[in-house]
Amino acid sequence: MILPKIIHLALLAASAAAHFVVPNDDQNMSGIVVNGIPYSTRVKYMRLANEALFEQSGPCPFAAYGTIIVNHTSDEVVCRGANFRTGDPTIHGEISAINACTAVFQARNMTATQIFAAWADLSIYTNAESCPMCASAIRWSGFKEYIYGTTIQHNYNAGWGVITMSSYDVFQQTRQLPGYQTVMLGQILTNETDPLFSWQYNESYPCPNGCVKEMSKTRGYMACVDPNST
Repeated sequence: MILPKIIHLALLAASAAAHFVVPNDDQNMSGIVVNGIPYSTRVKYMRLANEALFEQSGPCPFAAYGTIIVNHTSDEVVCRGANFRTGDPTIHGEISAINACTAVFQARNMTATQIFAAWADLSIYTNAESCPMCASAIRWSGFKEYIYGTTIQHNYNAGWGVITMSSYDVFQQTRQLPGYQTVMLGQILTNETDPLFSWQYNESYPCPNGCVKEMSKTRGYMACVDPNST
């Protein structure tokens, strides 16, 4: 009698995990004009965030997180970032891009005070919703806008190990921070960002960007690889 109960409880736990809903993670702002910027411009820059990933990590990296920081006043990408496997677990795409921009500003001989003030004029685009660490960094930086594609909920459902706290909930806890209250636009261009995060834990999901399935010696299952790199 004990074994069937254990199996039943295990199945219930698995079912609960499969149907877990990340609180306040449905923040779909697709198609909406914010701060006078057309939605077509949002799409353009989200695609450039994907391109930043591909340029730095190839067409189908396992950690498919790409970020750009944009000055909408001058309509330009100031810097780019992607997840790097340096051994530093904090170098997510957003942190990578912030570090890159800091280096750009320092090269312009900007003072620390000027650099700190510069973030309020910039927008950060990331092709997937930021983890709580990066969402906090975005708020501490005081960005004018934060725009993301794929949600934490999607990546949770796809099998990623994630911290199940939405950016919305992180931002709700930052209202006492000084300076500009960052505008958040969620779920932009998910039809193009979601596939980048959907194959890593699903052998049957198609590879993006012309990549092909190949047995991964390190992971022990079929994974997507760049055919030009093998």
